[in-house]
Amino acid sequence: MPPKEIDELRKTLDTLNFAREGVVPFKGLPIMEKAFFPGGNGLFLGSNGRVPIQGVLTVGSNFGCTEDFVREDGTLVRLDETRTSNTWIGLRRIFAPETTIELDDCFFTNSWPFLHEGTSNETKGLTREWLADRELMADCMKLLEATLSLIRPRLIVALGPPASAFLACFWPKELRVWRGNSIAAIDKCPIQSVLFGGRRIICTAVTHPSHSNSWRRRPPYRGTEGEITLLAEAAFQAKQALD
Repeated sequence: MPPKEIDELRKTLDTLNFAREGVVPFKGLPIMEKAFFPGGNGLFLGSNGRVPIQGVLTVGSNFGCTEDFVREDGTLVRLDETRTSNTWIGLRRIFAPETTIELDDCFFTNSWPFLHEGTSNETKGLTREWLADRELMADCMKLLEATLSLIRPRLIVALGPPASAFLACFWPKELRVWRGNSIAAIDKCPIQSVLFGGRRIICTAVTHPSHSNSWRRRPPYRGTEGEITLLAEAAFQAKQALD
């Protein structure tokens, strides 16, 4: 069983209105043991994990297409994505020891908490459509607010430009350059401080670990080693803010 706090977060998710063409809510679907929320519990150790209060909130884009999550008979395609997914393989690479970020000190979630119809290779362009959908974004912001209230993170790591653009909708002043939804945009502001509930949170953004374009970044954060350096610096600032 997942921790009770995750159950509460899922109850919030189930109240949101995702009734629109091409979008498939998770409500009523089975849940993976180890995966990003809401396809899973959002914890690296699954149901054995703890909710990382004042830990690291890792924000991806979206979970993907329906057919890659659940079969027609209602059974899950897989129970654990942490050993096979390119995203998780990349996360293990960039959350290196020098970053001091531990996988079990993270809550892993998605900006757009639903599945989409079609196949994975049709994902291109969808996030831009979702960013422009004000009603959809308003519901997604409600879940993000509930997540922030639950986790009270010291550090937020956005995975890829779409996730960073999503966070910029929540903090439009502090993260306004991230609205550019590009590697160039996150390079303009690699680390930024934001406020939530009277608490300071450090935000940073990396290229998506599943198909890293980190070589496109500007120095000193270019390449895998550069992004490891970025995460280490952000984690250090987050620890100072917490202290």
